[in-house]
Amino acid sequence: MTTTEAEPEIATKRIYVGNLGSNVATDDLVQLFGLGTTPFLQRTCSVELATCEKTGKSKNFAFVNVPEHVHCELMKLNGIEFYGRQLVIEEAKTKPEDGKDKDDKKKKSPRGGSTGRGGRGGRGGRNGPQGRRWGPRPKSKFNLPSLEPDQIFHLVDCGVNLTNPKFHQSTDYVIARALASGVQKMVITGLKLVGSKSAVIMSKTRPNILYAAVGVHPHFVKDDWNDKTLDQLEELVKQPEVVAVGECGLDYNRQYSPEELQVSTFIKQVQLAVRYQKALLVHERDSHDAVLDVLKDFESTLPPVVIYCFTGTAEQIKTYIDKGFYIGVTGFLCKEKHGAALRAAIKDGTLPLKKIIIHTNAPYMTPNTAREEIDPVSKTLLEHCFADNEPCTLSIIVRCIAKCLSQEPKAIADQCTENAMNVFRFQKAENNFE
Repeated sequence: MTTTEAEPEIATKRIYVGNLGSNVATDDLVQLFGLGTTPFLQRTCSVELATCEKTGKSKNFAFVNVPEHVHCELMKLNGIEFYGRQLVIEEAKTKPEDGKDKDDKKKKSPRGGSTGRGGRGGRGGRNGPQGRRWGPRPKSKFNLPSLEPDQIFHLVDCGVNLTNPKFHQSTDYVIARALASGVQKMVITGLKLVGSKSAVIMSKTRPNILYAAVGVHPHFVKDDWNDKTLDQLEELVKQPEVVAVGECGLDYNRQYSPEELQVSTFIKQVQLAVRYQKALLVHERDSHDAVLDVLKDFESTLPPVVIYCFTGTAEQIKTYIDKGFYIGVTGFLCKEKHGAALRAAIKDGTLPLKKIIIHTNAPYMTPNTAREEIDPVSKTLLEHCFADNEPCTLSIIVRCIAKCLSQEPKAIADQCTENAMNVFRFQKAENNFE
């Protein structure tokens, strides 16, 4: 007779996660924190997304229950940007009601479950129109996309957040998948000073493949900018691997930093870009007029300017194009509802192909093409993303542009790559290992 030894009880801790977007689902948090990556975590972790009993709408916060050793790692992520919001991650001040936690664990598996509001079961596997993941996480992070030679286009990802914690354990695999899908160069964007330093170091390890854009995002200038920041950024800008200043600019939508500080630090970063004539990546949210007001004082001396990760209107595109600026296009273009206006601007010529700079902004801005409309190559690339979005999906944006213009994707890819070469003026990085 055999007996089965009961698994010892695991001590868990409860974490509060605040400032969530209203579209964030249970499964989003599971993916963000990696709670479904091993059978142990699937058994021991749970997510409780707070929703209004009457309306069913999110209350913009959640509680996460995890083992003690996992708790320490998650607490380090306080302040991480998620869906454009800076998350608050701290010790929970309330305890679950008696019996409720156990019931919730039965109803909501770490992967979202079929009964949870944010689960895959009720959203066709896409987490709804606002969801982050297009499909299930691949079984192995070691797999590379295998495409026919004529479907591999030589591309430049003009902005990817490779320093993001989601890539920390898989950077080599992410880069390998990008190269396998035709992405020959990637510009790593720095959102904070430490991220900018990391981007430069990463670019030095892979000459002619990785490059860096250094700057402080308007979300973070409140906490990340001090008397020494500008001097440190200038030392980074001098490095040959640095091809741009940014992502910097003005965000009057989230207002994480005071407007006056956003403007003053934006001006200083524009001055850096002008001084060293390196491309300027501009973040603009609900601040179109204010951005133009800053840049007008530098019009005669500006380097190439990219309105990064554009989500604005056709009229704003016209104004930027008249100024000679480029428009940064991400997977936002592929979103059925939100990308419609941008697709229309490409179709009617408001946004000329020669003024498009494509970038994935991974792990954000997943090109969530509808399943019934997606082509086999794009489907393959999405299914190989171990993170929510990776540089390997760049050609999906190319294919969407090609569809808008009724042209061959190869022709679109070639022009986008030429645009990138003109903007970033790529030069062969020095190899210090000879």
